[in-house]
Amino acid sequence: MTVSEPASTRTVADIDGLDLERALTGLHELLVMSVTMLQRHDVDGVIDVLARGVESVTGCTLVHVSFQRHQEWTTLPPGEPARPAEPSPPTGERVFVQDHGDSWTSTTSVAVLNGAPGQLVLRSSARPDPEQLFVIEQLGDLLGTALADAELHERHRRRARELDSANNEMACTVAALHHREGVLEEFARLATTGTELEVATSLSRLTGSTVVLRDRFGHETTRITVADRYQPVLERTSLEAVIGGRPELGTIELEVPPDKEQDDVLFALQYAGVALGLLRAHAAAMNELENRLSRDLLDDLLEGLPDDVALDRASAQGHDLGVPHDLIVSAWSSVRDHRWHDRDVDHVRRAIARQRLPCLVVRNQGLVVALARRGVDIGRLFDDLSRDYGDTNGVIAKGEQINSPQQIPRAYEQAQRALRARQQSANPYGFIAYADLGVDRLLALDANADEVERLVSDWLGDLLSYDRRHGTELVLTLAAYLDHGGKYADTAAALSIHRNTLRYRLSRITQISGHDLTDVETKLNLHLAARARRLRRAPVGEPPRDAVRSGTPNP
Repeated sequence: MTVSEPASTRTVADIDGLDLERALTGLHELLVMSVTMLQRHDVDGVIDVLARGVESVTGCTLVHVSFQRHQEWTTLPPGEPARPAEPSPPTGERVFVQDHGDSWTSTTSVAVLNGAPGQLVLRSSARPDPEQLFVIEQLGDLLGTALADAELHERHRRRARELDSANNEMACTVAALHHREGVLEEFARLATTGTELEVATSLSRLTGSTVVLRDRFGHETTRITVADRYQPVLERTSLEAVIGGRPELGTIELEVPPDKEQDDVLFALQYAGVALGLLRAHAAAMNELENRLSRDLLDDLLEGLPDDVALDRASAQGHDLGVPHDLIVSAWSSVRDHRWHDRDVDHVRRAIARQRLPCLVVRNQGLVVALARRGVDIGRLFDDLSRDYGDTNGVIAKGEQINSPQQIPRAYEQAQRALRARQQSANPYGFIAYADLGVDRLLALDANADEVERLVSDWLGDLLSYDRRHGTELVLTLAAYLDHGGKYADTAAALSIHRNTLRYRLSRITQISGHDLTDVETKLNLHLAARARRLRRAPVGEPPRDAVRSGTPNP
C-alpha cells in the first residue's frame, strides 16, 4: 500500500528545527554540484551532473526530471512519462513524500523560464529526514536555475547558429553576385574588344565545360575542350543556346560536368551568347559593307578603270592590284532562285580562300566573277565547288594573266568566251582556261564577228533555212556528227536516235546543202561553222537549249 503525505506535516516547517551542521554539510555539497551544473550550459549536461551527484548530496537516487522544453514536456532520463505524474506538491508545500512500501519518493517543483513548473523525483530506501528534505527543496530551486541557464545558452547557441547560417547564406549570395558581376564584366569587355575565340575560351574557363560554336548552317567554327578532365558521356549535361537569340548567327553548345552549378553555367551561357551575338552581328555588318564595297570595286574594274584610280581604290580596301592576278568566272547549272546568289558568291570566296589567295568576288551578268591573286588552281577550285554544291554540273573558266588593272575587262571577256566554248562542247561541265581554247579563240572574237557570221551563212545557210521551215534538226545532227569525228555509233548515242535515222539525216544534209561529207576540207569548214554558230549564239552562263551532251539524250 502506498502512503502519500505532505512533507510539511512531519518535517520541518521552518529552519529552527533543523540540524544545522548536517544541513550545512549537505548545502556545501549542493553548492559544489550546482556550480558544476551552471557551468555546463547544456540541459543534457545538467541532468548528467544531477544524476551522478544527487545521491551524494541528498542520499537519494534520481528517478526523473520533468519540465517544459521548447513548449513541449520533456522527461529525463528518457523512458519515463512525458508529463508530471500526480500527485504534485500541494499549494504551499515544497516537497511531497510518498511511501511505496519498499521505498520512498520525494517530489519537489523545478522552476523554469516559461510555462508550468516541472518536477524533480528522487527515490530513497527510507523516509527522508528534515535535513534531506531541506536539501532536496534547495536542489529543486538550483536545478531550475541551472536548467533555465542551460535553456538560455541553448537559445543563444541556436540563434548564433541561425545567424551563422544566415551569414553564410549571405556570403554565398554575395560571392555569387561578385562571380556574376565578374562574368558580366568579362563578356561586356569581350563584346567590344574581344574575338569569338576569346569568348569561347572564357566561357569554357568559367564553366569548366567543352564549348562548341557553330554557324547558321551548323558548321563547327570553334571548339574549346577542357584539358585533363574526363567525364563519361552519361554524366555530362549538354546545353545549347542560340547566339544572341538570332538563329542566323549560329549556336553555342556546352558539355557540362556534373559538379558544376547549373544556374551559374546557364548565366554564363546567356551572356556569352549576348557577347557572341554582338560580335557576329558586327562582323556580319562589316562583312556586308566590305562585300558591297568589293562588289562596287569589281563591277567598276570589269567596266574598266584607269590604273591609278583602280590601284588607289583597291588599296583602300586592302587589295594590292599591283601584282599579277587571275580572273575566273563560274556558272553552275543547278536550278536555284535568287536566294542562292549570295551563297554562290560565298562558295567561290571560301574555295579560293582555301588556296590562301586574296580575292574579290561578285555576281555579274548571271556569272560569279572572282579576281584573285595569280596562282589559282582551277582544277582544285572546281573540285571544291562541286563538293559545296553537291554536283559537278558547273563550269569554271579563266582568262589570261592580268598584269595591270586595265587588262581586267579583256580577261573578263576571255573568261566568258572560254566558259561559253566549254559549255557548247561535247563535255560541257568542268574547267577551262582561255589559253586552251585553240581555234575557238578566233571564232569567239568580236572583231571577227562579221566574217564568222558569213562563214556560218555560207556553209550552213541552206540547212538553217530548211530547219526553220520544217522544224527539223539537221544542223544539230551535223554538228554532233562532226563533234564525234564522223563516228556513227557515238553520234547516234549522243542524239538518242537509231543509226539508220542518222544515215537518213546525213543523206538529207548532203542533198539540201550540196556539201560532200566525205571531203576533209568540206568537213573542216562545216565543223568550224557549226562551232562558231554555237559560240556566238549561246547565252553566257548556261548551255543552249539545243546543245548535245556526250552520252546524254537530246531534250
